[in-house]
Amino acid sequence: MTSPSFSIAFHIGAHKTATSHLQRCLSKAFEGLAAEGVRYCGPQYFRQRRHAIHGLFGLRTGTNPKVARRSPTDQLAIIRKDGHRLVLSEENFIGPLNDPQGQPVAKRYEKAGAHLTSLAHAIDHDLDIFVSVRRPTAYLNSAYCQMLLGGLILPFDVYKAHNPLSSIDWFELIGQLRAVKGVGQVVVWRYEDYTQVYPKIIAGLVGQAQLPHIPWVKRTINEGLSAAAVAQVLADSADEDAAQLGYTARGALPVGADYPAFDGYTAAEHAAGDEVYLAQLAAIAALEGVTILRPDPA
Repeated sequence: MTSPSFSIAFHIGAHKTATSHLQRCLSKAFEGLAAEGVRYCGPQYFRQRRHAIHGLFGLRTGTNPKVARRSPTDQLAIIRKDGHRLVLSEENFIGPLNDPQGQPVAKRYEKAGAHLTSLAHAIDHDLDIFVSVRRPTAYLNSAYCQMLLGGLILPFDVYKAHNPLSSIDWFELIGQLRAVKGVGQVVVWRYEDYTQVYPKIIAGLVGQAQLPHIPWVKRTINEGLSAAAVAQVLADSADEDAAQLGYTARGALPVGADYPAFDGYTAAEHAAGDEVYLAQLAAIAALEGVTILRPDPA
């Protein structure tokens, strides 16, 4: 049952919204946070063999039930140790960034609510949810580059047809999460505001008192691909092993003054995506129990 002396915050992503940077900052402060009763558990733990959240807690979603070695209560106690605040971070929990085979995606994160419902029921404890959203065209540009880095090579026109802007509905995602029984507050921020609202994110996750102890690490963790690097990957993909093409091209043709970042969208497509994005943000702001973190006025 929910204990007033123990709370849980779950940063669930989304992908390509500076999740790795936030996780790196929290990891750097792991020992200091633990000394203050705040336990942080992120991808370094959850992506080890047999440590995925679904398996650890025996979550049953769809037709693929997981068998846990321990009860969810015991597993939670192991992760929590003696802490009064547990902070989880794992963006893969709500679904993959891309379809593993490059197949069409009608709606991203469509099972996020079901996954979270399963977790909340298993641990029988309230959770506060933290999630970032991003401009759709920029999100898909970044997701495409990540797919190339993963060794799955498709022309961008094919990727764009399989992943339309309509596949990104942040309002629908936040609505799913907000509707889960056992969810307390839902805290949302725009990726575009990340640097400015970073102190507010940290304060919400671990407490205002811990803010001075969380280091700001180098901003770019997972660098994307330049337009030249993408062109090189596509040109070489027929003759070479695709697994390393993206990383090789990124090293040879890095994003910078000489090599602009890849952008597969026209100005009109960006504008259309931005219009929908702003409408989704306005709808999210109107949801009860949802807080959008915004930069302080200049």
